[in-house]
Amino acid sequence: MRLVRLGVLIALVILLFPTDEKERARIYDRGVTAAHWTITFCDRNGATCRQLGELWSAALENAKFGAQMAYEHALNYARGDEPLFAPANSGPARGTLTPRDLQPTWRGANNRTGA
Repeated sequence: MRLVRLGVLIALVILLFPTDEKERARIYDRGVTAAHWTITFCDRNGATCRQLGELWSAALENAKFGAQMAYEHALNYARGDEPLFAPANSGPARGTLTPRDLQPTWRGANNRTGA
């Protein structure tokens, strides 16, 4: 189904291209200009590219750290050293609910209301 959609989209784009040679040349020139402008962005904006390069390096370091942590966690889980995920509330219970409040009322023989 995706191939059909892609084919229809490509066909629509082809049909929208102009048939006039002058219009085709104008569209081609705009495409070349846009590609040149994109390729030479760092030549025109050196400081911005340097900052983006630093941000990209930091993002890569964070991604490596996260991947390493996930890999080690998966290895520990596969060996049975630790659970896959720790319980969310491993600390002391908080709130106003009592243990009786936490008991489900829809189960058990003692909780029937006679209905």
